[in-house]
This record gives sequence, structure tokens and C-alpha cells, in this order.
Amino acid sequence: MEGKDPLLSVRNLTVRINTPQGEIIPVSELSFDVHPGEILAIVGESGSGKTLSGLSLLGLTPKDSHIRGEILLRGTPVQNLTETQWNTIRGARIGLVFQEPQSALNPILTIGTQIEEILTSHPGCVQVANQTTFIRSLLERVGLQNPDRIAKSYPHQLSGGMRQRVMIAMATALDPELLILDEPTTALDVTMATQILSLLIEENRRRKTSMILISHDLSVVKNCASRILVMYAGRIIEKCDRSRFFTEGPDHPYSQALLRSRPEGGEYTRKNGPLEAIGGQVPPLWDLPPGCAFAPRCPRADEKCRTTVPPWKPHSPVSDREPARTPTAEGSLCFYPGIRTQ
Repeated sequence: MEGKDPLLSVRNLTVRINTPQGEIIPVSELSFDVHPGEILAIVGESGSGKTLSGLSLLGLTPKDSHIRGEILLRGTPVQNLTETQWNTIRGARIGLVFQEPQSALNPILTIGTQIEEILTSHPGCVQVANQTTFIRSLLERVGLQNPDRIAKSYPHQLSGGMRQRVMIAMATALDPELLILDEPTTALDVTMATQILSLLIEENRRRKTSMILISHDLSVVKNCASRILVMYAGRIIEKCDRSRFFTEGPDHPYSQALLRSRPEGGEYTRKNGPLEAIGGQVPPLWDLPPGCAFAPRCPRADEKCRTTVPPWKPHSPVSDREPARTPTAEGSLCFYPGIRTQ
């Protein structure tokens, strides 16, 4: 990816929201790039800020929210667009697959009508000689049999896997440059989740579509993402390429704990040992600790961790035999990166 200009650049993005408990910061100092054709994963527990991070990239933050920082789409700032301007980008340049297709789809409109609305609201984005033929081919492309029947059906008449495929078809209808996928396989059984994942990987390979995959499922991430961002309490606490994350092991104690709690941890996890639960829970955003947010749950935390926010440190070598790494954007937000907590 070196030498390629990023498709999307996010710089110090912070989202503040007024709530009855006071102001909260669900997304803090978010910075990353997405390159053409790349699949970037954002992982973390529920409440870590993953979904709102994705929604903020499309101007879909809640009311009474304030955004600071930059969102650059092919070098053009988009964070301060009006709703009308955002609507020219949503679907056309950035597509979104929601976590719950049942609630995302309109229950009183047929699938075909909902796809037609996408085409009519973005005239000129794609060349459509015949809408019926286009919708049929679009549904066939995502592996739906009997597309004419599907187009005439309402969302409640379809299974969960079929609705998720419809969501992917709608998100890719206008050939966007970037897809944001919010837990696309969470509500599906293992077989259907595998099929959806294969569909997304094929979409990435066939059209070189860039993707941001938001997920807590490390098996999904391991099979498709090239780089991984780990979020905790609204912050990115580690950036890591897939090989290092699953083979050498990440640096941050929270990232290490995520791997040890999942069977997909790979070579880094204990062989034939029990999976480990992460004690405690993500702190509420209105009551974050003064230092590292993970300190109350971290087995290595000391007084400095509990009182001071740690700095960003580049990844260190895994062993003395490994040559020193050139400083890059990869690293972790930790006072003691690289120390194994096994």
C-alpha cells in the first residue's frame, strides 16, 4: 500500500455528545487511513465506540453532538458537509451495511421499491437501461435465488441471511468506493455467516472496493482484514497488521486479552489451554478513569497507568533476533507495550 494515496483519511476525529449524565466522548482522537482495495478491521467489545466511529464517517452522529477533527475523502474534507451534501456521498461513494437489517430496511416497502429509491435519489451514478433487469442482476450478484420474487417481497418475508444479502446489494448498488460494514455476520448462524463473509471478500476482490469491517468476531477479521484497529472506551489503543496480530501477537494488554478469550487467537494463544475471560467491563463513558481506561481490568497496571493517559508507542521487536522495526503508524497506547501477560 505504500506509495498509494489513501482513499479515506481520518485525523484526530473526536465526537462529543450531550447526555443527561453530562457530556460524553464516545470517539476520541481517532486517526487512520484506508487505502484503495484495503479491508481495515475495527475490533473491540460492545461499548468501545466502533459503531459510532463508522457512523461518524457518514455524518450520521446523534443530535446534540459536536465533531472535531478531519475526515478526508480522496483529500477533500467532508466532516462539515450539510445534510444535502452528505446525501450525495452516502450510497454513491460510501456504502453502509447496518448491523440489524430487519430494522434498517423499511418494513412497508418491497425490496424492489427500496432499491429503486436508491437509483432515483442518485441519478447518473450508474447507467441503468432497465430498472427491473438491474435489480434482478443486483440480487443475483449477492447469491439470492429467484430474484424477481425477492424484489416483490417485504423484509419480514425474508430470512435473516436473505435480508443481510439484500442490505449488501443495496449498499453496493451504486458501486461505492468504500463500504462500512457494521457487524455484518452477528445475527447469522455459522453457515450463513461464512457465506456472507465469502460474498464480501469476493466483492472486495472483484471490484477492489475498500472496506471498513466493524466486528467483535476475530474469526471474521482473521479471514479477510489486512490491518486491525483495536478500540477501547472510544480510543484506538492499537494499530496492527493481521500477521503480527494473529501470529506474533499484539502489544497492548487488552489486545492480548481479546486473543486469549477467543478460539481464533491463532499461534499467539495458549495451545490446548482454556479460553480466558476478560474480567470486569468497559467503563461507562460518563465515568472514565483518569488514566488508562483499561487500567481497572489490566493485570499489569500500576499507579502511573491509573493516573496518567499513556502515550502512543511504535511496536517493539518481538524478540532480540528480530531487526528493529522502522517507526510507522503501527503501535499501541500503553506505558509497557510488548510485555506478554500470559
